[in-house]
Amino acid sequence: MPNPPRTSLLDTQSHGLSVVATLHGEIDLLTAPALGALLAPLTACARPDVLVDLRQVAFIDGTGLAVLAVARDATTAHDGCLRLICTHPLTLWMLHHPGLGFGFDVLKNLPAAA
Repeated sequence: MPNPPRTSLLDTQSHGLSVVATLHGEIDLLTAPALGALLAPLTACARPDVLVDLRQVAFIDGTGLAVLAVARDATTAHDGCLRLICTHPLTLWMLHHPGLGFGFDVLKNLPAAA
């Protein structure tokens, strides 16, 4: 039996006052718990500023979006923010769909470092 697709954290790097977490692969029911574990330490500090780069993510489902929403809520609870970088049309549609109500701050590119 083949291994399920994995989401992996390709890189975590500082970008000005932000931390950029670059992901690739698929984010779904099987990989969402690992993603939550990857993001938890990034969102637990005081005033976190986290950029999650999804440009290399091939697929994301509702479970993956829920994990990102939990990470966003954790940053907000610590007086910080979480922004997503995304260009995939279907993922953008899901992120902006008013009926889903995720309300993510979505960027198309990495912003200039502050």
